[in-house]
Amino acid sequence: MKIQKYHFWLLFFFLIFGFTFGMIVWTVKSAVDTPVYEDKSFMSNYHVVDDNYNQMIIDNRNFNSKYDTKITINNRTIDMGISDILYGQRSLKKRSTNQNMLVVGDNSISIKISKRGSNTIVNDANISIQITRAIEDSYDINLNKFKFVDGSYNSVAKIDMIGNWNIIGKIAVGDDTGYLYIKTNTER
Repeated sequence: MKIQKYHFWLLFFFLIFGFTFGMIVWTVKSAVDTPVYEDKSFMSNYHVVDDNYNQMIIDNRNFNSKYDTKITINNRTIDMGISDILYGQRSLKKRSTNQNMLVVGDNSISIKISKRGSNTIVNDANISIQITRAIEDSYDINLNKFKFVDGSYNSVAKIDMIGNWNIIGKIAVGDDTGYLYIKTNTER
């Protein structure tokens, strides 16, 4: 029995088809096996942030116009800013002043809130802060219980590893809400 020329073409077709089908199966399996972490920017899922981003920015501006908020993390003081959300982690070295704010170990966080104009200390704020790794949520540190001592809200966050971190927060005073978004890292 002699092999015809079309048998080689048929074999070639089945090899190409089998290889392509195998690559499709491998791609789908790889996609299914890859862990997915939900983005929690502004302490909400991305659907809520996407639908309400403009209102959140307006709320943050209104909050900052009514209240003077000083957040001290390891002796570095910042305000209620969200400008780091515009930067990628690699461009922070050139543009952000929030580098190396955290250390491996205990990190002290102190928040002072006062009304603009009267400098009256706010003692009934609802504060939620989350320190999270930029690429995964298994190391999230949620700070919801701050002790109010001598006019400031205080807490401690223990960080166990070096790397890039996001500090996101939400402060509510009555009906006013302010947001915090900082990209930083632990010192190497």
